[in-house]
Amino acid sequence: MMSDNRGKLLKRFYNLHRKNLSLKIIKVSLAYLIVSVMWNFIFQLMNLPYSRADLPTLLLSVLVLLFIVAVNRFYGISPMVLKHVVLSYIMFVVCCLYFASGYKEAWTFFLMIPLISALYGKLQTMLIYSGIGLLLMMLVSAYYPLYDHMIFDSIDISNRLLIYLIIATISYILLEQLIRLYHNQVNIILESTDSTIEQVVKSFIVSIEAKDAYTFGHSERVSRYAVELAKLLPEFQQKGRLKSMRLAGLLHDIGKINIPESVLSKPDKLTDEEYELVKTHPVIGGRMVEKISSLDSLKDGVLYHHERWDGRGYPSGLAGEEIPLDARILAMADAFDAMTSSRAYREALPVSEAFKRIREGRGTQFDPNLVDCLDVLQVAWLRIHKQSQNEMQEFETMTDLF
Repeated sequence: MMSDNRGKLLKRFYNLHRKNLSLKIIKVSLAYLIVSVMWNFIFQLMNLPYSRADLPTLLLSVLVLLFIVAVNRFYGISPMVLKHVVLSYIMFVVCCLYFASGYKEAWTFFLMIPLISALYGKLQTMLIYSGIGLLLMMLVSAYYPLYDHMIFDSIDISNRLLIYLIIATISYILLEQLIRLYHNQVNIILESTDSTIEQVVKSFIVSIEAKDAYTFGHSERVSRYAVELAKLLPEFQQKGRLKSMRLAGLLHDIGKINIPESVLSKPDKLTDEEYELVKTHPVIGGRMVEKISSLDSLKDGVLYHHERWDGRGYPSGLAGEEIPLDARILAMADAFDAMTSSRAYREALPVSEAFKRIREGRGTQFDPNLVDCLDVLQVAWLRIHKQSQNEMQEFETMTDLF
């Protein structure tokens, strides 16, 4: 879940960054071009020897930019397309300035291309546009040296190439720093969000389970059992998947908030109507978590944790591998904790009996591949069960009040 959220958040950051950067480049370019046009126009109007610029070329650059602004304003160019439009325009302006500036160092305008392309924070973008800019610089320098009396030889080419590569390298360092900054920001946000979500989830679960003293701590234990089982599976080797499994375990019974306390703690056998009411809690829980963007990936585990391998479970009667893996793991962890915990209507079963019944449910109630992990898993589950016997310690662990 964290990995998915991280990708989404980074994508959102980059899109916002691209859009804002493109708009700022457009504004700055327009301001500088207008000032340049006015500056050179006044000098030429007053016949002062301070300008060699070609005003028509500068005006053409302004008109093209105004056209881009108008199209973006009325039609709304996407951030990705706008980025390429702006960078293509920068190369166009650089070529215009090369021919219109009227001074021998005009080739240095090309050095802006790697710098500006690096600001977008994408290595591929920088490499492509820096490469195109380098080719343009060498071509116009070789075929249009501006002054016929100037000597332009291989030394000039190598020097310009060297300076361009130095600027491109500096731009790459700038790009890496920008990427690292974004990744650090995203990590800080996600870590803070994960911590907040887990604390809120724990507080919520405590308030629900406090309605029934017999099931207090059930969600925390199921979560721990589920994580230990998930650790043995190749699908859960990523840290983010285990975090999702932990939260799914904590929230698997959240739908019981809709069940009356009199039903949850009833010491006698439930009536058919009461049982049907209890069976609605996975659906309600699934609807609750899917409405929270940071928890919507937990829906499968919450919704289907009462399905059975043989298709006789609820709420959808899924069978075999139709049942999401998260739900199959939770089903086994949930059943183990239910059997080894005291309830209003019965005493807890011995741990050995619970393990026996899970093995008996192989291929009927539980995923046979998961049951086969029980020999390796047994030690970890016994440790968790033993730790959970101290109710005060469990309460402190869940609420972090002490």
